[in-house]
Amino acid sequence: MAPSTPTARLFLLDGSSLAYRAYFALPETIATQDGFPTNALYGLSQMLLKIVAEFEPAAVVVAWDAREKTFRHEEYDGYKAQRPKMPDLLSQQWEHLPDLVDAFGFHNLVRAPYEADDILGTLATQAACRGIEAIVVTGDRDTLQLVGEHVSVMATGRGVTDVKMYTPAAVVERYGIAPELIPDFIGFKGDTSDNIPGVPGIGEKTAAALLQQFGSLEAVYDRLEEIGSEKRRALLLEYEEQARLSKRLATMALDVPVGLDVAALMA
Repeated sequence: MAPSTPTARLFLLDGSSLAYRAYFALPETIATQDGFPTNALYGLSQMLLKIVAEFEPAAVVVAWDAREKTFRHEEYDGYKAQRPKMPDLLSQQWEHLPDLVDAFGFHNLVRAPYEADDILGTLATQAACRGIEAIVVTGDRDTLQLVGEHVSVMATGRGVTDVKMYTPAAVVERYGIAPELIPDFIGFKGDTSDNIPGVPGIGEKTAAALLQQFGSLEAVYDRLEEIGSEKRRALLLEYEEQARLSKRLATMALDVPVGLDVAALMA
């Protein structure tokens, strides 16, 4: 059922990203009277309350990363390898976070071997195909590849409730490329937060310029001889396999068996 009012929106939240954001944004001293840490729980509750109060969503789904390794780890051992172990105080709160989501009457979803982003991408794509407006809430900028006519990304900032809304125009304004080119963009520049290597020496500006000129990562390699700088040509050629791998790692899976019908959620 397509939305008929501005409030008929499906909100898709990256629970893992938001929980980490809340934990690091708020003091570890926030706890119950008997000392149980609650800063992540409290922070996530504030995010959920903000969404309910300001947007009155028709439905909310919160996706979580699976504990198991993902299909991306199978392709690249170094994927997210640099990330430290979950802080102990956050680990103590983790199993209670889905209960908090349940208390709001929202849906929790975990699907191994996929990440929360893949679940959100699958649901957002299903929603867009049905003309349903979807808002993805996350701290991960790779999710911007989902942005389109019916899908926006609400990116969290430093604080618990500090957010920026990305439409297609906002993505172009910020990065100089269309949303669907975000995986190509990461393929060139890499992503330190996920330990995606990219091409050494290629930063955001160069990656955007290449995509503006050629249109895709594959087109760059098809027309490599058109790049004026001999040094850049050699660099791209040397790391071609790594660039293609990086794009694959940054590309969301949009066929996760979620077991949810977005149209039914909105009914």
